[in-house]
Amino acid sequence: MNLAQIDLNLLYVLKHLLEEKHVSNTALALNMSQSSVSRSLQKMRVFFDDELLVRKQYGYELTSKAESIKPDIMTVIASLEKLAHKQSFDLATMSSEVRFYGLQPQFNCFMPKVIAKVRKLAPNMVVSLDSTPKRHFEALIAGDVHFALSAHEPPTSEQNIYRMKVANRTFKLLMNKQHPLADQPLTAEKLASCDFGQISLQGEKKLPFDHKFQELGLTCNKNPLSVPVLLSNFSSVPSIAAETDIIFYLPTPFAETACQDARLITRDVPDELQIGFGCVYLYWHKRFHDDPMCIWMRSLFKELYNSEKTLA
Repeated sequence: MNLAQIDLNLLYVLKHLLEEKHVSNTALALNMSQSSVSRSLQKMRVFFDDELLVRKQYGYELTSKAESIKPDIMTVIASLEKLAHKQSFDLATMSSEVRFYGLQPQFNCFMPKVIAKVRKLAPNMVVSLDSTPKRHFEALIAGDVHFALSAHEPPTSEQNIYRMKVANRTFKLLMNKQHPLADQPLTAEKLASCDFGQISLQGEKKLPFDHKFQELGLTCNKNPLSVPVLLSNFSSVPSIAAETDIIFYLPTPFAETACQDARLITRDVPDELQIGFGCVYLYWHKRFHDDPMCIWMRSLFKELYNSEKTLA
């Protein structure tokens, strides 16, 4: 492998191909023709002596070699971008793309203020938000995003992730205004006989406060809470709650926003079902820790949410 053969433009195209796994999407993202992207891919296949992307019905899948080199490609491009930013970091003209992964409630709650600030100070910057259901730190570790907004903890084996506290989390119960319990004092005993919806983003089968019902002797393994609805994201929650007797246990900002639908109300979680509230953190990987653009973005979060940085 002769490094003199490598073209940084081809490497940049390959980075996007490994992210998008699709030639036409990459062409659109880079404002290139599909044929140009295909030629770039072919040259990279020759250079790495590997197919890199294998065609399937809707795009491509990565080969094992492509999966193995992807983090390194991301690191190389990030380092080059960092070098460019160090030479010229002008907010007024900066046209970089900053990529976030997070869930809809976190994005709804925190990103509008961030984007408003970005639009004012760096109008040419592109802010990309990905809320596709998947493991929260997968894209961050792979280098596909600069930041992750999450209330989850990263894998204990991952030592290269930093975090900044953004906010404490509280929860509400979202239900139809016509629900039998809508106007009644809520107790754990009454709720134990209700039907719940679960947003199962990472395969969770139990509600976060399920163990509280068990501790109170209201449910057990043979007589669990009724959870007839499992969702992989938050988007359908308001419409389902508005049309059924399903109750959802949700982050407060999302639950309150859902009540823009006049058919819905929120109720406080009974004291006996309260669990220790977690925090929402802004996470980033070591590869972007010293990147000027990412340092500036973290400063925005600190300014808006008055937070401190700690190692995850």
